[in-house]
Amino acid sequence: MMNKQSVKETAKKLLLLIINFFILIISFLIPKTDKIVLVGGWYGKRFADNSKHFFLYAHENKEELGLEKVVWVTRSDEIKNELSSQGFNVYKSWSIPSVWYHFRAGIHLVDQAFSDINPWFSIRSKKINLWHGFPLKKIGAYADGSYKTNIQKPETVWDKLDSILTRGNWGKHYVLATSDFSAKILAEAFNRPVESMIVSGYPRNYEPLIENPVKYIPNHEKDYLNKVVEAKKQGDKIIGYFPTFRDKRETLIFGTSDSSEIQEIMDYFNESNIKVIGKFHFAGKDDKFSDLHNHEAFINLPSDADVYTFLSEIDVLMTDYSSIYFDYLLWDRPIIFFPYDLAYYRDEDRGLIFDYDEFTPGPKAFNIEQLKQLLSNGVDELNKSYQRDYGESSDELKRKIFGDHPGKTDIRHLIEQIKNLA
Repeated sequence: MMNKQSVKETAKKLLLLIINFFILIISFLIPKTDKIVLVGGWYGKRFADNSKHFFLYAHENKEELGLEKVVWVTRSDEIKNELSSQGFNVYKSWSIPSVWYHFRAGIHLVDQAFSDINPWFSIRSKKINLWHGFPLKKIGAYADGSYKTNIQKPETVWDKLDSILTRGNWGKHYVLATSDFSAKILAEAFNRPVESMIVSGYPRNYEPLIENPVKYIPNHEKDYLNKVVEAKKQGDKIIGYFPTFRDKRETLIFGTSDSSEIQEIMDYFNESNIKVIGKFHFAGKDDKFSDLHNHEAFINLPSDADVYTFLSEIDVLMTDYSSIYFDYLLWDRPIIFFPYDLAYYRDEDRGLIFDYDEFTPGPKAFNIEQLKQLLSNGVDELNKSYQRDYGESSDELKRKIFGDHPGKTDIRHLIEQIKNLA
């Protein structure tokens, strides 16, 4: 006998099946075309990351790519108004034009989840998640412990039915990976067949590899980028500091909760003509971190900023476990790893997929004094020592994560992979 919860779940699935069937019937009345591409990002609330860069490159080259229209879908009035003022095709997710282009577009792209767009109307379109990075830390099946038990499980009839019972049939979609190795890891993380992976380059990573990258700076990022550019004109070096969120405890800035220690390292940066940029959330911490927030050596980016806007200006990247460092390898600049709580993070928090030392080509600092020692001879000397000590291992890791395929630098390769999907 079914309990109350089972009846409720069955009713929800039945309703979803009816809605999908109704939308499917309508979709047959509206011809789809791969010449129209529809894109969204981060639950419809940001214009950033792979979706943003795909949109810009596809829009700029749409004639060469055989595209008639590239459409951005958003839930944000601010994004809608700004992109519209620049002549882009952008619509709110539930607007009539948005629903129309959802039906017309043969290609739907997101970079976080299917709710980046309006997923109800994705039926019969090719659905691709551009994703947002190759993982060092555990994600998906690696994180929840299901990897070892589920990855080899063959797909059953019920699995196929469950894939249909998602909004817009997003249960069947493809994921972008940057190499065969990356494809294998992401497939395992998401418990998906490798055949559901597309291997090509991340659009956000074209910039360091091509001569004339397509760039667009949103209004809310312009003042911050100007600060960085002006600092460089005056001879300052820029460190991008992007630590990883901890699941079970607070992420400490520079590995300490002591505001005087943070003030000390920021003063050191200032005296060394170094500016630090990062994205830190100070809600509830203003009293403790007000000195840092207002320090002249610190540029705190808005929470919805696209850090890839700023990578070209960064002289040194510093992180602990964030996947951003994989992308920064493509810039051939030094990376400092600051895993102040490595044993805790590896063994008690999110955990790591790979051996930390093997997959982090760069010097390690575990406290502020060690960080100051690494920078004691200046950023230029750090760059020389990095190329000498880590250049070879950095190149080897680059090849593993990003491969040597021609699509690493080319939107045409990615579009071709997508158009060839069944």
